[in-house]
Amino acid sequence: MMKHCLTFIFLLSFGIFQACRTTISPSMDPKAIIASYVDDGHTADFQKLTRLNLALAETGQLADKAFHYTQAGSDGIFAPWAMTVQTGELLSDIYWSMGHIAYAQRMAMETNVLYEGDYDPAMMKRLIETNLIYGDYDVAQKYIDILEQDKTCHKFATTHRRFLNNDEAIEADPILGPKRKCIPEKDFISLVRGIDEDLKDIIRANPSYHNAIEYLGVIYLLDCEMDKFKAMLDEFYGTEALPELPASFAEAACMLSEIDHNYWKEVGVSQRTYNRYREFTKRLGTGLSMDKFNDTFWYYIMRVNNQ
Repeated sequence: MMKHCLTFIFLLSFGIFQACRTTISPSMDPKAIIASYVDDGHTADFQKLTRLNLALAETGQLADKAFHYTQAGSDGIFAPWAMTVQTGELLSDIYWSMGHIAYAQRMAMETNVLYEGDYDPAMMKRLIETNLIYGDYDVAQKYIDILEQDKTCHKFATTHRRFLNNDEAIEADPILGPKRKCIPEKDFISLVRGIDEDLKDIIRANPSYHNAIEYLGVIYLLDCEMDKFKAMLDEFYGTEALPELPASFAEAACMLSEIDHNYWKEVGVSQRTYNRYREFTKRLGTGLSMDKFNDTFWYYIMRVNNQ
């Protein structure tokens, strides 16, 4: 990674860049993304759905409201990597939101390489942030030096110069500090074991960073991996990582109670949610409309089973 970073900086230092363009990261205005999203009941546009789920995560609503929208498995969490700048930016933002610093950095690097005779300002900023988080101050400084020469990016670069060789400032920063805590103490080879294993290591490293467990649980539910979801609850429920269950997790816990009848009580599901689940199950196969449940994980499972 370091070799590629320095190679990229070397090319830039020889003037292979133009004036910095304004690039709006998908996570820049999550409230606007949510407000403007139109759910037409189809999920062919995975990038659009991925942006929505990213916006939900960035506003702390992913595990509560993901199933208020038509979903399409975990493809709605990770837009397919199409080797384009657009998807590269999006994927880097997703990993950044998860607290997966290694892959946020990797996607930023790959996206920059796709630029012809230019660099991606949003991803250059991401590379400054990730290298500061890792404590790779020499590399971060080289990126800062480059962006300080650009009028559009100058303010960001100058603002981040104060973090160089300053662990205390990084750890106190509301953005960089929590992200640094997400780096597991024991190194792992990112994504080799699966994104879920990486996310579990991030959760263990920084249980207060709730985006990671919301993504983990929602990925399991989107792919209907109920055994893995239950194992996640068994490890993390009642801890700092998951002191109480968000809506979709509580709905899934009701389904798990078909096997262990008291499970919903053990994980703090409300009587109201459980009663609603019982009403849902009674309607199945009766021909009665199920639309009143279309904002639940149960409805999603029903749709998946009927496809």
